[in-house]
Amino acid sequence: MDGTIGDVYNKEVHRWRTGAAITWAVITVPIILSVYVTLAHLDVSHPSQWISGSLSLLFSVYYLLMCVVVIFLTGLWGSFSLPTFIVEPEVYSNPLQLTASMCSPQKLVFGVVCVLLSGVTSLLCTGILDGRYQDLTICTNRDFCVLNEHHLFLVTYGCYTGAVFYLFHFLRQNNYLQFTSLQQSKYFQVRSGILRVLQTSLHCVLWQTAYFYPLYWLFGHIPTEWIVHSLGLRRSTLPVDSVYGLLDLALLWQSVLCGLLVHISWSLTTLLIKVYITERFCFPIESMLDDRKNQCLIDALQCDQNPVVKYLGYLDLCLLSKHSPERRRTVFSLSQPGGHPHNWSKLSTSCLSAITALSGRIQDANWQVFSQASVRPATDDVKKSATSHQGSTLTYRGDSVKKDTTTPQPAKNGSSFWKTKPVISYFLTEFPDAKSRKLFASAQLDIWAVEALCNLVAASFREDNYGVVQKTLPQILTSVIKLQENVEKHLKLVSSGRRNGGRGSLDLPLKYVLHSSLKSCIYRIINVFGAHLLNLDLPSDTSYKLKLFMDFKE
Repeated sequence: MDGTIGDVYNKEVHRWRTGAAITWAVITVPIILSVYVTLAHLDVSHPSQWISGSLSLLFSVYYLLMCVVVIFLTGLWGSFSLPTFIVEPEVYSNPLQLTASMCSPQKLVFGVVCVLLSGVTSLLCTGILDGRYQDLTICTNRDFCVLNEHHLFLVTYGCYTGAVFYLFHFLRQNNYLQFTSLQQSKYFQVRSGILRVLQTSLHCVLWQTAYFYPLYWLFGHIPTEWIVHSLGLRRSTLPVDSVYGLLDLALLWQSVLCGLLVHISWSLTTLLIKVYITERFCFPIESMLDDRKNQCLIDALQCDQNPVVKYLGYLDLCLLSKHSPERRRTVFSLSQPGGHPHNWSKLSTSCLSAITALSGRIQDANWQVFSQASVRPATDDVKKSATSHQGSTLTYRGDSVKKDTTTPQPAKNGSSFWKTKPVISYFLTEFPDAKSRKLFASAQLDIWAVEALCNLVAASFREDNYGVVQKTLPQILTSVIKLQENVEKHLKLVSSGRRNGGRGSLDLPLKYVLHSSLKSCIYRIINVFGAHLLNLDLPSDTSYKLKLFMDFKE
């Protein structure tokens, strides 16, 4: 089959997975709707009438039509949400960048879709309730009609729910795909996530309702007056946007249920999409078919066109290095004819490139942080003066580097001028630890690369019959130890306790997981090879660091 591995994955795997996720999501809609209808007609004082009335309503024609429409809306929302899912968490430098990202055309279109679909869902909900909420107008006599503000309140609340869900989808990183090396069945993942979906949905609905009521009290007259003047209606004697009108507990109950219906159905759809997309996919290590030559594991590791394929490739490599002796044997095999370790060379080169690239970025960031710190003058007899051009000495990784510490007077540019304004300065102020979080946003790939390499190296002690790993073992040890040293120095230089205001950000643990994975992988290699590692041709700093690990001083 022609085409890149990204195109083939989209056609043969991604469409089926997302289709199955959305299908299961719409199957749950009748169950959620039946619970909603039962609770919406709750009558504790007359339980028998409540149960009989709910059962008769569940078998009515309107309920069946409502199920069909809500199923269509849920499937439509799931289809529109697919392009919003990401494999790397979004990290913003300041509130201005966050605001600009939320106002991007793609996200704004998704926000409009959320508002419209949620509004239509709430409109359908009003039709299944009592006469108090069903119609927009109430005709008292032949002369005039009165605006049904309870109906308008629920529809407005539904649109507001869609806007809140749109914000939470991105601000709380609900669109972030978390891959895990601990593989579980889809049924178990969904079952364990349902309780979290219910708790999160209830918390979000209560939070948004607490803010919607004062907002509607302040601005609820705007849509009300516009509809009244446009349709020639009259307002009721007890408007809902008054303090007394908002104290209606029945209206509060219906609003909360409507919000829960939207949040639970869409959050459950999100959960199913995540479970299906992040499921492990086994790529072939090599292929004997010509039309499948560019669809192997190495192609997945280098697939920058489709990040999901790249993440699934590194996940598959990490898992095969731990649990697949037969596939490891293929990695260690030699090509026929020729006898070259092409599989190992390609896979190790790809992993080492990712590790080296991250190590270089961290080292540059460490230099930047280190250079911003106060430095000791190179000589003790240097006189401090505003016009001094004397350099200072920085020491990093054992090397002394001459650095010019001249501090010219900063020019008064536009950026510094706007930063003096109170409101604008808030949007231009950088989030704490934003640079560090951006640095490790893609660290999950490097965690898998390090674990895969070290597991394959440890397994090669018994399974590598041709010695293909031993040639690259010095390079692997040097790269992993250098990365471990840079990460450790970065954690010491950058404050680890500061956050950017987004509580519970999912990218925060990545640098600590990387740090612990590096140490455990180095110890795993030492436990297998032992003192034989000292016979390798390693750089002096790598040998020194390796000796510290052997003596358990790291």
